[in-house]
Amino acid sequence: MATQTDAQLLGAYCWNLAIVGAFYPLIQLVEVALRNALHHVASSKYQGTNNEHWFRMVPCRQATDENGQPITAEQVRKFHDCIKNAKKSAKRTLESKGIASPIPTVDQVISQCDFATWEYILDKHFYDGSDKNFLWPHELTKVFRKLPRVQETKNAMFHQRDALRRRIEEVRSFRNRISHNEPAWMTEGVRNKQDIIDRLIEKLDHIMELLFWISPKFRKYVRDVGIESRVRQLICMRELDRYMHSYERYAVEDLQLIGELVSESNKNNYRCYFQINGVPGIIAPSNSSLLQ
Repeated sequence: MATQTDAQLLGAYCWNLAIVGAFYPLIQLVEVALRNALHHVASSKYQGTNNEHWFRMVPCRQATDENGQPITAEQVRKFHDCIKNAKKSAKRTLESKGIASPIPTVDQVISQCDFATWEYILDKHFYDGSDKNFLWPHELTKVFRKLPRVQETKNAMFHQRDALRRRIEEVRSFRNRISHNEPAWMTEGVRNKQDIIDRLIEKLDHIMELLFWISPKFRKYVRDVGIESRVRQLICMRELDRYMHSYERYAVEDLQLIGELVSESNKNNYRCYFQINGVPGIIAPSNSSLLQ
């Protein structure tokens, strides 16, 4: 992003911090919703003993090497590595609480799983339409209440599963980028401020669509409490310009103008800045159906 002064550079940096801070709770909600939905369905399907959790029982197909010999597929191996790391993390957490030789419960293990775990388990090697013991496609509509539209009509659920996996990968990669203090908009093809706004809006739309696929009701709740609108409020040219010290402040002399600014703020989901006798003020939009 091109800046002309140090103040604009710092302003752009602070805008990015605000964007990251608004996105992060939304992504955490998506991750938890996905984890809980998948864990609930899988644990119901594969009911083992106390030491035989569902992630040990979920079947998968093998891949083949260059010589045609059966091997464990890379994504399957990564899934089991995620589970192993989650077990170790859960065990360390229990040990830090003074519990000797702890044996984590399945819920404690799942709570420590990385976001990537759910991307890996949607790999094609966990899919077999002819074997009902496989997780996919037989439980796909139980984990995801809505499925993405795909162009392929033959074996559509195979491609819908892959569309879900790719979307989770996209959201996870975005989460990782903003977690490491990289600019939220840092992708190919971004040339100016409008490109930045457009790219971030696209990212938000994709996250909300993934949440819709998991649970339309939960997406509605996220909208009702204003989590989505807070992100959209920041992803606009007016807010970026404000952070870069370029914005309009209205001189208010009567209540009518205040009312007009409130209406404009609510309608367009952005802040309006005003001053009364030199005293500055901000009007923030109120467009959520539930109290925040």
